[in-house]
Amino acid sequence: IGIIILGLVSLARGNVVGGIWWFLIGMFLRNASQSSYQQVVVRKALQGEKVLRLMRRNPVTAPPSISLAEFVDQYVYAYHHKMFPVEEGGRLAGGITTRQIKDVPREEWGRRTVGEIARSCSLGNTVAPDLDVIKALAIMNRTGNSRLMVVENGRLAGIISLKDIMGFLSMKMDLESEEW
Repeated sequence: IGIIILGLVSLARGNVVGGIWWFLIGMFLRNASQSSYQQVVVRKALQGEKVLRLMRRNPVTAPPSISLAEFVDQYVYAYHHKMFPVEEGGRLAGGITTRQIKDVPREEWGRRTVGEIARSCSLGNTVAPDLDVIKALAIMNRTGNSRLMVVENGRLAGIISLKDIMGFLSMKMDLESEEW
């Protein structure tokens, strides 16, 4: 805040360029420190929490055989998720996202199937149930995925979403507000 005040004083004394410069540096440092503080608070709140505790069990899965048009109508618009696991006969085949569907021309949605464009399981879309939630958040941040499939022994155990993590974080901070 001292740098911001220094900028305002410089402005008042007629040093417009210097005053604006000091003010902008002060704002940048203030925002950076707030962001760092928020990261520390989030890390402390999620410390030791495992994916297993926050994941949703029995997620909605899509079969690989349906068309993209059917998938959009019966799954995306019905459940409002951006990613769905693709299962066939109880076996996890991968996942499909709305981003992948957007890459397919709309006139092909009736001819193309979920299985054709679903991505297989990878380190970018799956996590283990015993993984720290902070590491799951890092994967979400790196990949841009807001939902990750939780896989245990090759089978789908659940889904962890950014929305679930933020809901847990909000609840924990609300209940334990004195510590924060």
